[in-house]
Amino acid sequence: MRVKTFEAGSMQDALDIVKKEMGEEAFILSTRTRRRPAALGLGEEAIIEVTAAVDEALPMAAGGPPLTYGLRAPLGVPPAPRPARVPGPPTPPAPPMDLQPLRRELLEIKGAVAALKDNDSRNASILKELDQMKALLSRIQRQGMPPAQLHLPPSLLEMYGDLVANDVEPLIALRLCEYAQRALTDQDGDGAAGAVDPERARLFLRRVIADFIPVAPPIQLDPGKLRVAALVGPTGVGKTTTIAKLAAYAQLKLHQKVALVTLDTYRMAAVDQLQQYAQILQVPLHVALTVEDLRSALRFYQDRTLVLIDTPGHSPKDTETLGQLRLLLEELPDVETHLVLSATTKPRDLTEIAARYEPLHPTRLLFTKLDETSTYGPILSTLARVKRPLSYLGTGQEVPDALELATSRRVADLILPATLKEAE
Repeated sequence: MRVKTFEAGSMQDALDIVKKEMGEEAFILSTRTRRRPAALGLGEEAIIEVTAAVDEALPMAAGGPPLTYGLRAPLGVPPAPRPARVPGPPTPPAPPMDLQPLRRELLEIKGAVAALKDNDSRNASILKELDQMKALLSRIQRQGMPPAQLHLPPSLLEMYGDLVANDVEPLIALRLCEYAQRALTDQDGDGAAGAVDPERARLFLRRVIADFIPVAPPIQLDPGKLRVAALVGPTGVGKTTTIAKLAAYAQLKLHQKVALVTLDTYRMAAVDQLQQYAQILQVPLHVALTVEDLRSALRFYQDRTLVLIDTPGHSPKDTETLGQLRLLLEELPDVETHLVLSATTKPRDLTEIAARYEPLHPTRLLFTKLDETSTYGPILSTLARVKRPLSYLGTGQEVPDALELATSRRVADLILPATLKEAE
């Protein structure tokens, strides 16, 4: 058998060379593609290497084994020592090699090469799509979802990755995408969800997210009837600034009579800050130290439409202070309690904070500092776990403009932003 390696610029050229030099009986042992510097050193070019063989009578060396052609030991590797010859009975001749399977394989290779040449553009598109799917799966694996869970069609699989990248919990993101997949399939028929237009799937999933977001109406103000709202939450989430925004909006935009009450006697800076807001807005401020002080303040402000109560911020693990605050708020059976949370807080901490403040029976969730974060998924994850409606969103320090009424569509747009095509 004679073995030889040929080089050419394409597979077809290499096969033509094999046929010309080794005849129709030659068969292919291996093929590979490698790159080498192009002419004049300008870039690189692809080279096809084909190793072929042909069966032919091999001359015998006198008193030695058959000679071989085209086969050499690798550079730097000494040839293996020949074993001593032991006299023995003559070896019977080997049966002739059946070349028919190899010929069939060669014909199949030729046919595959021809088909590839006829479908270059189609194959390039398929390879590009496969590369995109590979990159997407790699990204999703880095974000923590095991591959066994990823049975979504490509359009929803990409959006699952976007949700997780926006800090939505992977399990919640998966459930939302599965719900959207079932709905799209029911609309368009079996298997249609995999082929649905990505822009349409994105818009539909955003609607699904909006449907899962509970929102509360604004604080209801009725002339002649007192409404009491209290803001509770940990230190540094912006309760005092949010109260100033609510008071300014009711006073300046709605022309309602407002009063402020603070229970935060732990930090003089908080009282001073609220006092400054009260002076600017020309609204009264009352500092309540005891339950009786709080009762007295509410009796005094019966002519007001809205009383906003600022509470001390402290660690959620400070159960003693939380217990004292609970006793104060229990004196207000009709109080509307908003748990104020920062959008910059870690998702796991948000869940723990909400659980710690549960004894205060908050009826609303209010997220602040949306302008200080780039991911909004924790808002959705917290709403799914705490099961309280969302009331307001704080988007900056400006009073009263940087406070907006929460809507499900607004939050859904934060969770899964519109693409440039949708925005246009």
